[in-house]
Amino acid sequence: MEPWRPSPRNPMDRIDPNTFRFHFPNLLYASGRKLCYLCFQVETEDYFSYNDSERGVFRNKVHPWARCHAEQCFLSWFRDQYPYRDEYYNVTWFLSWSPCPTCAEEVVEFLEEYRNLTLSIFTSRLYYFWDPNYQEGLCKLWDAGVQLDIMSCDDFEYCWDNFVYNKGMRFQRRNLLKDYDFLAAELQEILR
Repeated sequence: MEPWRPSPRNPMDRIDPNTFRFHFPNLLYASGRKLCYLCFQVETEDYFSYNDSERGVFRNKVHPWARCHAEQCFLSWFRDQYPYRDEYYNVTWFLSWSPCPTCAEEVVEFLEEYRNLTLSIFTSRLYYFWDPNYQEGLCKLWDAGVQLDIMSCDDFEYCWDNFVYNKGMRFQRRNLLKDYDFLAAELQEILR
């Protein structure tokens, strides 16, 4: 019997404003927020500049018999959509939670497959940042060349404009940056 693998699925175009406000604030302790959202942008290089851009949102899937984290959903989808490993890609993720150690390892392996891909990850919160295994996962990503940062006000506004069904509502900070300073300092300390 073949092991279970996440099946690629189409990403969502955007998420609801209340979902964004609930799942994305920079919080040190975020009780009740068990889902992870991954907003992505993929740019392909056309000779001297990045032209084509594709955007979407993945959410972790929970099956009775297997889980598929948002990062795994993206990796599976990307391999289906972009099978050519010699092309140049610029990928940006905005995550509601930083990757777990397993996902970090899978991302590093993915980057070994796609050597011409640059990945930037902006995360709202650090998942189990006190746990050495989670710290090691972030360090592995950093060592593999992934740009890692905590989401800033500009990042939240970019997400609001590009990944949220905002119905023309203007972006408002509304406590999104509550623990930004602490999380940014903690991430820098982990990556030292």
